[in-house]
Amino acid sequence: MAVSAEEIRIVDTRDEPLQGAMMVIGFPTHGLVGSVAASYLVHALDMTSVAYMTSERFPPTVIMEEGVVSAPVRFYVSKLVCGVDRSCQQLLVAISDIQPPPELLPALSRRLLDWAETKGVQLLVVVEGQPVDEQVHGDARVVAMANRAAAPLLAKYSFEPANGVVTGFAGGLLLSAIGRQLPVLCLVAQAHKDFPDARAAAKVIESINPLVPLMVLDTKPLREKAEEIEAEVRQTLKQSEKSLSGMRPPDVGGPGEMYR
Repeated sequence: MAVSAEEIRIVDTRDEPLQGAMMVIGFPTHGLVGSVAASYLVHALDMTSVAYMTSERFPPTVIMEEGVVSAPVRFYVSKLVCGVDRSCQQLLVAISDIQPPPELLPALSRRLLDWAETKGVQLLVVVEGQPVDEQVHGDARVVAMANRAAAPLLAKYSFEPANGVVTGFAGGLLLSAIGRQLPVLCLVAQAHKDFPDARAAAKVIESINPLVPLMVLDTKPLREKAEEIEAEVRQTLKQSEKSLSGMRPPDVGGPGEMYR
């Protein structure tokens, strides 16, 4: 049965003006690159919770921190100058600790974009992983794809443009972004397909740096603590997988094998 965007709600927990904010989205797909990158930004920048996403279609999962429960899809904001041409005062991060069922991705993508447009977000950046069989030695290759509204950013910031096919969460979001005025940019890093890849997440964060010229995103701690961070994210996902089993096929990740 098709899922409508109305079945997914984003609940504001603070009356925070987000006009002109830059939004980074990290969902758990290949290598958990998006999850690790988003989690690092939230903690490194001491961001504040401003909203959460809920739906009866989500698995019955909550996240616990020191005994306090939170929704598995959350939004955080930081008072930082960022964005293209330094024109916004906030960085907004959306992080998910669940892999939504495939049939939910189109509606979820529309809800995210509708909410971002309503809030006046000026740029949306999706962080993804491209699956590779072997561990990447050295820096991961990062490529970019965009809707037409964000296409000028590829050349302006010297992003390597991607070619091929993209599926999963990134594919659904970019498909929903076709024809929209909101610029949507997707950064994809090579990551091992079978375990969390914090080093790939660090490389993506470094690729975001030109978009946030007055903000220092130091990835050295992320690289140094890669194994610890990967273990923590792996444990969180393992717990949520128990709720997701039977609700989705084994792989609903990001860019698939046809991506190049």
